Amino acid sequence: MCLDASLLYAVTDKGKQLPFAVQKLGGGYLLTLKREMLQGVKQLRALPALSAANAGDEGYWLLPRNISMSGDILTRFLPREDLVYTYSRPIMSCYGIKKTETCCLVRVERNYYYQFEAEVKEGVYTLSVLFDFTDRDRPYDDIRIEILPLALDADYNDMARAEREVRLARDEIVTLAEKCRRPAVEYARKYPVVRIRMGWKPSPSPVLHQTEATEPDMHVACDFARVRDIADEMKRRGVAGVELQLVGWNRSGHDGRYPQMLPADPRLGGDDEMKKTIAYVKALGYRISTHTNFIDAYPIGDTFTWDDVAKDREGNYIQIGHYSAGLAYHVCPIRQLKNARRDLPPVADMGENGLHYTDVVSIVIPDVCHDPAHPSNTANGILYAQKMMEYERGLFGGFSSEGAMDFAHKHLDFILYNTFGDGFAVASIPIADRLLPFFEITYHGTLLYNPTSPTVNYTLKAPRERLMLYMRGGRPAMYYYSKFRTGGAKNWMGECDLVCGDEAELTESVARIKQAADEYARLADLQLCFMLRYDYLDNGLEMATYENGTRIVGNFTDQPLSFEGCEVAAMDYAVLL
Repeated sequence: MCLDASLLYAVTDKGKQLPFAVQKLGGGYLLTLKREMLQGVKQLRALPALSAANAGDEGYWLLPRNISMSGDILTRFLPREDLVYTYSRPIMSCYGIKKTETCCLVRVERNYYYQFEAEVKEGVYTLSVLFDFTDRDRPYDDIRIEILPLALDADYNDMARAEREVRLARDEIVTLAEKCRRPAVEYARKYPVVRIRMGWKPSPSPVLHQTEATEPDMHVACDFARVRDIADEMKRRGVAGVELQLVGWNRSGHDGRYPQMLPADPRLGGDDEMKKTIAYVKALGYRISTHTNFIDAYPIGDTFTWDDVAKDREGNYIQIGHYSAGLAYHVCPIRQLKNARRDLPPVADMGENGLHYTDVVSIVIPDVCHDPAHPSNTANGILYAQKMMEYERGLFGGFSSEGAMDFAHKHLDFILYNTFGDGFAVASIPIADRLLPFFEITYHGTLLYNPTSPTVNYTLKAPRERLMLYMRGGRPAMYYYSKFRTGGAKNWMGECDLVCGDEAELTESVARIKQAADEYARLADLQLCFMLRYDYLDNGLEMATYENGTRIVGNFTDQPLSFEGCEVAAMDYAVLL
């Protein structure tokens, strides 16, 4: 593929074309737009001409999902009504273009917050990377975009391989096999995670700014003694391995008083019971970890200070979210690292040995902070998020979080869910002709993940969630009291839940955990393999192919289907070796 330099430009909000400087970089090209050219620009649309196509043309675009989508967007150049579709927060910083004369992967450096904008106008398709300098970052750095040409007969599987290979070669990611040199990660590879939400206050809270005098009561769902009961029942039932992860163990429960962690809430048993429980679970041969949060902060916490909170351009504190402790304020990324170094060593001293979980950090693009005491742009925020993850991995032996932003992957061992998927609502994506597992093809074999929030507790749910989990190469995540939102707020992991209020509920919940652990055990070794392809067969079957030759064939229809003499039952999968 020979690049046509006349297509390599960006367009300002005033319609001015700004050409990219182009230089050869390995097997591809590096495009640069100097920051001096961005002065006075409010919005910039990069590379609209490179992607342009006409309705009826062969080919497609491949766009990365955001945190509210269940797959990556494949857009064919079909006749459509005129539209403009814009979305933000892509979890991967690349996209693909396949046309008759062009096939390439386009990699966008994430030093600015950007969006994708797709337009269809009078049968002409254009796709732009949209930069908005009026909100978060002012121009402070060059825009850099890389183009990796691919063979004209390449497809989305080849695009995924190209992204994986370039990131491995540049040490931006490492293989899961390398991560598994740490015992906590190797254990996690083989067994499910079982999260236990122990306590919480009403969420969203009726008290927006809480004090000790106005703080609502905390609901106790599972104290430390009950955690030991769960572990005993798992051992009795022959559950070979799990990682228990304690959520809402901290003062006032889940989202209770962050950034304050300790003491463990006395209504759950306090610090002594927490230490006892961690030691008890480890003695049974299981692993155990805890859940923390350094982004959300509430004035009720005894370690809260307004000096830590990020500020927007107007100098206002950044307030995002409404949870158990009221309105949540976002801590500047620089101060998050400071707080983690201050608060986590006493948590580590409790003795946990699993993949420590810090909430939110890998599902968001870091906030830009305009406080002159600790200013932070997008690139700096990413750097500090990476430093915090690296610190936690060193302290605990492993790290997990919520969400799959690609800047986190080198330091991230397990993702609770790559995205919310359909957990809040089925996303309306007018340009989507199919939602692909492009992320999973790219990154399987480099980290552990559960695909979407609805696949949590899959053994309690409809067969589709089981299929989604295993066809996408996931590690099961089971969750006691995943359903905790009040006042009609959406429970994004679903309404089917593990509970342990009485002995019958405890017994049933452990049976569902064992079901997941037993099924996953047969596939756990595949976690070390790259996913080479994910194909949609003519008869309606879908097939994931791994580098060791294993194929998993999934049937998402309501009728049995056959493949190579093997019948695959409706809403089921078959493993072919």
